[in-house]
Amino acid sequence: MTACHCNKETALKFYLQYISGTDEYALGFNKIEHPLMYSSRSEAMAFCIDYCNGESFEIIDVDDNNWQELFDSGVFDYEPEC
Repeated sequence: MTACHCNKETALKFYLQYISGTDEYALGFNKIEHPLMYSSRSEAMAFCIDYCNGESFEIIDVDDNNWQELFDSGVFDYEPEC
């Protein structure tokens, strides 16, 4: 897990998974319906930095060991902004 802490109480959480079949990284968070695809981890991280605009965020790595637990917990559920 990579974390960037600023002065906000609750950090936005991004979920990043390497997709070996396409050699890309899928980045998801609850404000978008479908993951964004990037050719490198650093590109995905740059998006997170820009999107959060200085606010606190976390990047949680998703892999075969934790994706089912994360999915079952509802963290991937789309929650559009009002």
